[in-house]
Amino acid sequence: MKTIATTKIKEVENTNNPRRWRSIKHAIMKRHVLLNHVLAFGFLAVTVLVPVGQTAQAHGKKSKELVVPTVFQAAGPTAESIQGTVDAFRAALGNPNNGNAGPQQTGHREINWDGGDPTLMTTTAPVTPFNVFLNTRGGQFTTPGMGLSQAPPSGGPQGGLEALFNNPTYGTTFSAFSPSRLFTPVGSNITEALFFVPGANPNLPPGTNPQDPATVRGFGAVFTDVDEPNGIGPLKRRGNPRGASTLMEYFDDHGKLIFSSFVPASPGDGGFSFFGIVFDDDDAQRIARVRITTGDVAPGPDDDEKRDIVMMDDFIYGEPQPQ
Repeated sequence: MKTIATTKIKEVENTNNPRRWRSIKHAIMKRHVLLNHVLAFGFLAVTVLVPVGQTAQAHGKKSKELVVPTVFQAAGPTAESIQGTVDAFRAALGNPNNGNAGPQQTGHREINWDGGDPTLMTTTAPVTPFNVFLNTRGGQFTTPGMGLSQAPPSGGPQGGLEALFNNPTYGTTFSAFSPSRLFTPVGSNITEALFFVPGANPNLPPGTNPQDPATVRGFGAVFTDVDEPNGIGPLKRRGNPRGASTLMEYFDDHGKLIFSSFVPASPGDGGFSFFGIVFDDDDAQRIARVRITTGDVAPGPDDDEKRDIVMMDDFIYGEPQPQ
């Protein structure tokens, strides 16, 4: 399914009117439930706007106006199933991909965990914070677990995910969107992203915190093997009757949750999913932190009908700007 449809819901005026807001909220929920039915019966390869879970509100605005991002999401059995949506997300953030360049005013950053070498098969030891791309691309990643690792599904001198988690099934369960390595927390299924001005202090060695916090206008990620059906809300602690396993949560620079959503599923081993949001340039809302919940348990057990194990691939985000 190659069609990409983009929808934008404008900011809602007079949201202090309870009766009007209830009718708007009802319409939004009807659209959300309809999308869930689409996801339940086929692979998703569309770009849509779906406010879910929490009410997004612009920081610094006196009224309770919604600041609603454009949502990009897709899922399918092959990399080609999501490629169009990933490309559309890049375009919405703005080109070019700034790579390891110093601070820029436009464009975006990408991390594919392969060090510029698609044949790279080494497995990195778990570490947190993961600062490999902190100076060069303005991204720092942490986990409450042992650490974060880059690894191919199998092979290489350290054996990839199969050896990292002592599970020989992982070599066929997961696939890389951009060969050859994936990204995963160890000892947890939580990953958090923070943003800093890239190259803010070029005199610091690689992996050193530049100490210039930043925000981005959008963030998206590729996932492999999201099996669980998509739920109506976030995880079970907030109501998730259909058992969605993978969640994206976005926070502003005051720590306030501004948007959250499940990630669409692609049944079967090694499928791909993508989820990302972009706020408009003229919106007051910016993203300072992202929390990613991958699967419903930490990696290690078999991926089966009782447990959904999920790995990550490409991270794509707007050019970090100073807070």
